[in-house]
Parts: sequence; C-alpha cells; structure tokens
Amino acid sequence: MLVILLEQCEQKKAELASAKLANIWDCSPMRELKCGALQLQGSFGANGYVIPLENSYAVVDPGMWFGAKAVITELATAGILGSVEHILLTHYDLDHAGAAQALATETGATLWIGQADADILTGRRPAGTFVRRITSSLFRPKIPEDTAYIDKDPGFPATIAAVPTPGHTPGHFAFVWERTLLCGDSARVNADGTLRDFMHALNTDSQQARVSRQQLTTVDVDWVCPGHGKVTQRRR
Repeated sequence: MLVILLEQCEQKKAELASAKLANIWDCSPMRELKCGALQLQGSFGANGYVIPLENSYAVVDPGMWFGAKAVITELATAGILGSVEHILLTHYDLDHAGAAQALATETGATLWIGQADADILTGRRPAGTFVRRITSSLFRPKIPEDTAYIDKDPGFPATIAAVPTPGHTPGHFAFVWERTLLCGDSARVNADGTLRDFMHALNTDSQQARVSRQQLTTVDVDWVCPGHGKVTQRRR
C-alpha cells in the first residue's frame, strides 16, 4: 500500500506540474446510479458517492486530498454543493478520507467517522500494524476539530444505517441506504453482487475483517457500492 500511495502521489505531482494538464480538474458530471445514489467522477483514489437525503445530501468517501478541488467543482456544477450537510467516512485511509477536511471547510458539512479511526488520525491511538503505522505517519488525513463520531454523537442522517465493520481498520463502518450497501473496504464485490474478503495485507485484523464481511452478506440489499471496483447488483 505504501509503494502504491507513493507512486500515485508522484504521478499526481507530475501531472499538476505540467502546463498541458492545466484543465486537470475538469471532470465529467456525476454518474447517476440505478440504485438512486450518485457516484463522484472527480474524486481520486477510492470510489466516492453522494446520497440524496430529504432536503440535503451526504457525500461518502470523497477521496484523496489532491482531488478535493475536483470534487468541490463537481458538486458545484451539479448545483448541490450548498446542500451537502454530511460527509461520511467509511474509514481513515487517505484514498477515502484525504479530501474530507477540505470539503467540510467548503460546505460547512458535518464530518462523520468511527471514533477508533479518528483516534488514529489525531494520534490518540497507534495504527494496528507496522505497515499501517508507517502509512498513517506519512499520509495521515486531517479532520476538523468538530468531527462527529458515528458510534457516539447524535445527528447522523436518519435514513442511513451505519453498520460497524471493524477489521480493515478498527473504526470501519459500512452504510446502508434504502436497498444499497456502501461497504468501503470491508469487502470486495463479485460480479454477482456477493462479497469476498478484502486484501489481507491491507487489513488491520483479517480475522475480524472476515467476520465483518460475513455480517454484511446477511444484509438484504439489491446493490453494492464498493470502495474499489464496480457498483454491482446482487443476483437473486
């Protein structure tokens, strides 16, 4: 993971330095998904999603920090930037959470994350493996001081269920909205919509991650929106 992140950062730096890519932040409109959610096209790293709420929107995993401007532009172009009231993080990894603080600052939205993951980002708790201690020290996303904890604070969107899925990280959460599962890195999705274990080398606790993945297989949904890979319909 460390090598991949370093390569991605160096590649992005080279792109930003090139005058030929001055329009790098131009991006396609958000993709409308059949499940009713939207998928960000300008985010970099993990898949990012937008969930429509009753009178507002929630952004899930806005991606890496150098994609923040593109995400903000994309939301503004869609006319919903001012209606983003919540930013939900499945977990603390940079490719999911890196752009979160910039987006929270721009929108004034409440940023939500599991407390165990927030404790790692703020240095109150060490990451669980040697590799993760290295990566979290080099690539640690920043979060606002008023960050809310999914598993503690009131005010989480009522139409979204937060499912604790520790293992990939200790404070990982998946989200269920209507008939859709947004699983972050708690699982990978197969072509038929079934779930398989995430890459063990990237997990904090692979045994715990497997238990979490098995738990998600019992959730009755029609669509799976993964952190990486294609949005997939579950076959019946």
